[in-house]
Amino acid sequence: MSLTADLRHAGRMMRLNPGFAAAVVLTLGLGIGATTAMFTVVDGVLLKPLRYPGADRIVAASTVFTDRGRAIPRLTGGDFLDLRADRQTFESIASYYGGAMGVQIADRAEFAGAVLVDTEFTSIFGMPPLYGRLFNVDDAQRSAVVSLPFAVRNFGSGDRAIAQPLHLEDRTYTIVGVLPPSFQFPEATDVWIAGDRDPQNLERTAYNYRVVARLREGVTVAVANSRLAALSARLATAYPASNTNKTFTVKPLRDQLVAPVRTTLIVLMGAVGLLLLIACANVANLMLARASARGREIAVRAALGATRWQIVRQMLAESLVLALAAGVLGVMIATIGTNLLLWGGAATVPLPRLADVSIDWRVLLFAVAVCCVSSVGFGLAPAYQASRVNLSEALKRAGARGVLGNASGSLRTTLVVAQIALSLVLVIGAGLLFRSFLTLMSVQLGFRTDAVLVMYAHAPARTLDDYVRVTQFEQELFENLRQVPGIASVAGAMGLPTGQYGSNGGYAIEGQGTMQHHAQELPHAEFSLASPGYFSTMGIPRLRGRDFTDADRYGSQPAAIVSEALARQSFGDADPLGRRIQCGLDGESMQWMTIVGIVGNVRQDSPASPAAPALYMPLAQHPFRANEVQVVMRTQGEPLSFRAPVEQIVRGMNPAVAMKFTTMEAMVGDSVAAPRFRTSLSIAFAALALLLAMTGVYAVMSYVTVQRTSEFAIRAALGGSRAAILRLVLGGAARVAGMGVVAGVVLAVTAGRVLATMLFGMAATDMVTYGIVLALVLPTILLAAAVPALRASRVDPLAALRTE
Repeated sequence: MSLTADLRHAGRMMRLNPGFAAAVVLTLGLGIGATTAMFTVVDGVLLKPLRYPGADRIVAASTVFTDRGRAIPRLTGGDFLDLRADRQTFESIASYYGGAMGVQIADRAEFAGAVLVDTEFTSIFGMPPLYGRLFNVDDAQRSAVVSLPFAVRNFGSGDRAIAQPLHLEDRTYTIVGVLPPSFQFPEATDVWIAGDRDPQNLERTAYNYRVVARLREGVTVAVANSRLAALSARLATAYPASNTNKTFTVKPLRDQLVAPVRTTLIVLMGAVGLLLLIACANVANLMLARASARGREIAVRAALGATRWQIVRQMLAESLVLALAAGVLGVMIATIGTNLLLWGGAATVPLPRLADVSIDWRVLLFAVAVCCVSSVGFGLAPAYQASRVNLSEALKRAGARGVLGNASGSLRTTLVVAQIALSLVLVIGAGLLFRSFLTLMSVQLGFRTDAVLVMYAHAPARTLDDYVRVTQFEQELFENLRQVPGIASVAGAMGLPTGQYGSNGGYAIEGQGTMQHHAQELPHAEFSLASPGYFSTMGIPRLRGRDFTDADRYGSQPAAIVSEALARQSFGDADPLGRRIQCGLDGESMQWMTIVGIVGNVRQDSPASPAAPALYMPLAQHPFRANEVQVVMRTQGEPLSFRAPVEQIVRGMNPAVAMKFTTMEAMVGDSVAAPRFRTSLSIAFAALALLLAMTGVYAVMSYVTVQRTSEFAIRAALGGSRAAILRLVLGGAARVAGMGVVAGVVLAVTAGRVLATMLFGMAATDMVTYGIVLALVLPTILLAAAVPALRASRVDPLAALRTE
C-alpha cells in the first residue's frame, strides 16, 4: 500500500469515527493554536529584524557605571559629543529626548509623542519619507517631520501636512516630511522636531539624552565597544570628577527595544510549549486506546501479509492526517489568539514592535513544523505498540476488548503521569506568579491612589518670563479647580509616582561635598517638584517641619523637603531641618536649598520599586521644569466624571494648554502591567493544561474500567461491595496521580529558577504556594477518575459475565 493510499485510508477512518477524530483535532488544535499564537508574538517582537535598511548596523548607546554594576540607556550631553567625534566607528550618530508633550496646531492643542532630535537622526534609519523630505543640516530649530496618522488626524491627509506650521514650547516649526507607518522609533512618536545640533545641557552628570547610531560598514558591535572602552578610559583621566568608573557600550537597537519583555515572552513560550506536550500526551493516550480497540483489525492485516513497517506507516499516516486537520484548526485559533494577545498587550503591557507581529510565512512554517513533530510525538508510540501485536493471541481473543497487552497499559499510565507532571509545573508556576502579584499589589505605596484625578498639562513656554508666567497661571488654575463642587483638594507636581515625568541624580549636603567636585561620590535620590498642598492631596504623611507655601516662589529663599529615606541616608540620627542641600536638577544654576520638612517614603516607579530617597522642591521655584505639570485632584466621587468641568476651566483660561486625563489608580495599574500580563497568560495556560490532564485521566480510567469489567463482575459476584470496588479504582488513580505529582514537584522546583527573577516578596520554592496548588490539583485529578470509578462500582455481575 502506498503512502497516498495510507492517507486515503486515514481519511476514511476519520469519517467512520467522527467523535474520536473531533476529540483529537480539538485537543491538538488548542495546543497548536496556543503555541502558534505565542510564537507569532515572539517572532514579531524578538526574532524579526527591524524594518530599516541595514538594521543590523543600527545600535543604541548606554552608560555603564562599573563600580555599581548598573547601566542606563542614556548619555550626558558632554559624553555624547565625544562619541560623535569618533567617525571611524560611527557613520552617523544622533541624540534625542522627549515623550508625550503638548503640541499646538492652529487654534487647538493636543498631547502627542514628540521627540527633539538632531538633524542626523532621520538619516540613521535610511527610511524614505512618504511625503516631503527628511531633515538636512539647515533644519535645526526650524523643521519637523510627522507620522502619517498625525498628519491625517490633523490635516486630513499626508500631502496636506507639508509646509503646515505646528508649535512646541512657544516656537513654530514647519512640517517638511511625513514618515511612513513602518517607521515607529521611538515607540508611540508622532512628531520629530529638528533641535539644535549640540545638546543644550553639556553637564557630564546629567543623563538626559538617548543616543542611536549607525555603525560604519565592517565595524562590528564588539569592535565598537572595544573602541568605546578606550574612549571611556581617556575621559576618566580628563574628567575624573564625573567620568571615573564610567564607560559606554552599544548594542543592536532591536536588543534594546525588546529587553524589557524578552524574559517574559520566553517564559510564556516555554509555558505554551509544555501545554502542547500535554495535548500530545493526551492525544497519544486516545490513540493507544483506539489502537487497542482495533487490535483484531491489526492482527488480520498482519495475517494477510502486512509487514510491521506497513502497520506503523498506516498508523503514522492517520496521526499525520489528524495533526494536519488540527493544524488548520490551530491556525484559526492562533489568529484569534494573536489578536487577543496583541489587544491584551496593547491594553496592559507596552509590548514593543506590535506592528511587526503578524501571521506570515514564518508563522505558517512554524505551524506546519509543529503539526509534523506533534503527529510523530503522539502517533509513534501507538504505532509501535500496534506493530508488536501477537498475531496468534490476537486471533484467539476475537471477542476481547483489547489485544495490545500490558505494555500498552503501562505506556498509557506513563503518559498520564507525564500529563499530570507537566500540568503541575504550569499550575505551580502560575500560582507563584499569582501570589507574587497579590503581594505586589498589597505593598504600602506611601500615598493614596483612591479618588484621585490626574491631569497632564503642558503649557508652552520658551523664555524665563514665559516659565514664570506659567507658574503663576498654575497657581490661579489650582485655585479655580478648588471651586469645582466635588473636588476636595488640588495640587501640582513634576514627578508624580508612577508617572511619565520625573528626574533623579546625585545630591550634595553642605559640608559633605558639592555637585561640582564630588559628583561620582555623591548619594542619589529621586527629584520631584511639588506645589503647596501636594502631600496632603496625595496622602503622603508629613513627619516633621512644614509644607511648601505660596511664599516659596521664584526668587525667594530656596527650600526643599526630603523623604525619611533621604534623611536617614545622609543624616542618620541627626536633624536635617535647617541644613542645606544641592542637586543638579536645574543644570548649571545649582543652588543651596534649605530643608524645611520631612515626609514619608514613596515607591516612586511602581509597587515593585523600593522606596528610594526622594528630594522635593517647590514647583514655583523651578519654573524651567514647571510647564509640564501633573495636576492631582482628590475628588468626592468617580474621578473621571470631573474631566469635563476641569477641561472647560483650562480651555477658558488658556486654549494653548494641552491636556490628557487619567487616574492615580490607573497609573499604578499601568506600572505593574508586565507582571499582570504574564500572570494572566500563565493562569490561562495552567487552567487549560489542568483541563487536558483531567481529560487524560478520565479517558484512561474509563478505558481501564471497561477492560476490567469482567474482573469487577467476579469481585461483585463473590461478595465484593461497591465501596470496595470504588476504593480499588480510585486507589489506582491515586497512585498514578501521586507519581505525576512527585515528578511535577521535582520539575517545578527546577523550573522555578527561571521564575525567580519575576517574583516579588517570595521565593520560587514558596511552600504555601506548593501546598495550595497540591490541595487544588489532587482532588481535581481524583474527581476526573470518580465517574469511571462509580461506573465500575455499579456493574451488573450477571450481565457482565454473560457478555464475556
